[in-house]
Amino acid sequence: MIRWRWALLVACCAMMVAWGPAVAKDRPHAKSLTRSGLPAPASSLRSCTGEDLLGSWSLVTFESSYRFKNPEAPYLFPYQVFHYSLDHGAKSAHSRTPFPDRSDRMFEGVPLNLTYHVDQDGRLLLKSRGEGAVVERWSCSVVGQDSRAKDDNTALRRGDLVMTLLGSHGQALFVRHLRKSAA
Repeated sequence: MIRWRWALLVACCAMMVAWGPAVAKDRPHAKSLTRSGLPAPASSLRSCTGEDLLGSWSLVTFESSYRFKNPEAPYLFPYQVFHYSLDHGAKSAHSRTPFPDRSDRMFEGVPLNLTYHVDQDGRLLLKSRGEGAVVERWSCSVVGQDSRAKDDNTALRRGDLVMTLLGSHGQALFVRHLRKSAA
């Protein structure tokens, strides 16, 4: 089991080196932490579809040695929730303190500023509502089986999403691990 984790970590590092240096930039629309070497074999991941995204999701937090230019940026806050609706609307909220337990009602007062589309390659494309330009591009994968790692609530579970923010040249900037919120 340890061997495939190291192989995955080495493969991820090799891909990052091949793409060139990935520098996380503090942008108002980027929303997560970097996580390298997620402990899931590539064979247990599949590309997302639009149906996979529907509902509310919470960020799974984890420790990272990666440092950002502005550690106070909202996309680095430990409590983050995201909602993807049937009408292709995308909403998110970020906080330094835990959110109330009622995630199903959290987004009622949040304006719909983003829309989403999942392309045939499983990339999530976020656009500003009413505009055609893509503001974020994420590679999105669904976890197909539970990780065999000790479960400290950060281990990958079946149904979790692993999303990698892609830069303008397709380089990986950072990774977001989401888990479906209980309604």
